[in-house]
Amino acid sequence: MGRPILTPQEMQAAEQAMFAQGLDSFELMQRAGDAVAEFVHANWPEGSIQVLCGPGGNGGDGFVAAAKLSKLWRDVKVYSMVPVAELTGDAAKAAALWEGPVGTLEDALEAPHDLVLDGLFGGGLSRPLEGVAAQLAQRGGRVISIDVPSGICGLRAKPLGPCFIAEGTITFAALRPAHVLRPASAYCGNVLVADIGVTVQTRLMENSPMLWLRLLPQPGMADHKHSRGHLKVLSGGVSSTGAARLAVRAGLRIGAGLATLLTPPSALMVNASQLTAVMVKPVDGTEELSGAIQTASVVIAGPGAGITPSTRANVETILNGPGRAVLDADALTVFESQQDELFKRLRPTDLLTPHIGEFNRLFGDLLETATNKVEAVRQAASKTGCTVLLKGPDTVIAQPDGGAVVNIHATRWLATAGSGDVLAGFAGGLMAQGIDTLVAASMAAWIHGEAGRRVGAGLISEDLERQVPDILSALHGEIG
Repeated sequence: MGRPILTPQEMQAAEQAMFAQGLDSFELMQRAGDAVAEFVHANWPEGSIQVLCGPGGNGGDGFVAAAKLSKLWRDVKVYSMVPVAELTGDAAKAAALWEGPVGTLEDALEAPHDLVLDGLFGGGLSRPLEGVAAQLAQRGGRVISIDVPSGICGLRAKPLGPCFIAEGTITFAALRPAHVLRPASAYCGNVLVADIGVTVQTRLMENSPMLWLRLLPQPGMADHKHSRGHLKVLSGGVSSTGAARLAVRAGLRIGAGLATLLTPPSALMVNASQLTAVMVKPVDGTEELSGAIQTASVVIAGPGAGITPSTRANVETILNGPGRAVLDADALTVFESQQDELFKRLRPTDLLTPHIGEFNRLFGDLLETATNKVEAVRQAASKTGCTVLLKGPDTVIAQPDGGAVVNIHATRWLATAGSGDVLAGFAGGLMAQGIDTLVAASMAAWIHGEAGRRVGAGLISEDLERQVPDILSALHGEIG
């Protein structure tokens, strides 16, 4: 849906801005609690509900939800971490709406129930669950969580210790990093973002056609192959040509007007025998490569290239050429331990598409030291001065100015040889048509994920580009 993503701290700031404009904080809590009750009742219409309330805003939401669910004739029991008499502020007002008894968390441990509504802690949690709260998290059962499952850090997107595993999670105004980034997202179940009237602004979005559909290229009546861009892909040697062919065919399929495979002379026959619509041109050395890329809109390097001095020289030549570059696989690894030599040559319009291993070779322990995966990729984009796409079940794409997109539209069946080569080809083919690098990478990631979903079990990388005509037709149908 192209939903915005906010850190818990950004969400708190957005709420404070609304309060400064005159919105009553308890009214906002009531909206949130009502949304929780509706979410639970609509999706889990049967069964007794155990509501666990923490000491803060999430607990207040839980009390409001419990009161509304009871009015819907649901069997509800409420248990609070803090005695009701000790609650203050909006949490106390919310507790006053609940007319039934309130037990302790200890009481909840053995109390019979069908469903648990987890309102203990929100995404701002910064320490592990302890004591009875930890025991409740480890108890299992069917859980619906408010904001994020308790025990998860919403910002760092990982469990801090024992945590609830939810069938569904309801949050407000925007997603949190924990809802889209691994490992935390695996604990959230289906996530609903409820609109409770909080205005948000962010440079981080969930990937969706809604973000870029109007920009998806399609030829006009006056267009011809030369007006749709020329993609060129550098092939590896005679024994490693398949990856580049996957990339170049993907780029042609997704709309580049022309596609050429630049091949070592020794691999000319094997490549030419496997390609029809794609042109094949032999290049021998950097001088010939430099000449060959002068007419390229985009050049892809890395798939099957080999970790050799010639690969490095080829990358440097490409980055001195007129076209944008997509660098993947060996084109990245070849600069391990000499990253600055690559970074200083990259241009703002280039794209890097590493998997986690390649990312670590270029950026060291950034994934471990950064707050979360998004911040790691943002820092990587800042270091390189270009757009970086870090592949995974939660693909993150970021540009140097901090704009970023998270793609979770994918399938585990994409974890197969050559899948990343196809993705590089999709991105390169879209860039060749003049699409902005971040936008092209976002389009490519979503279409790649959609192709994987359509194929499903048994997927091999050759299947992916064959799905593109139907996917593009559906998307263009939505346009007009």
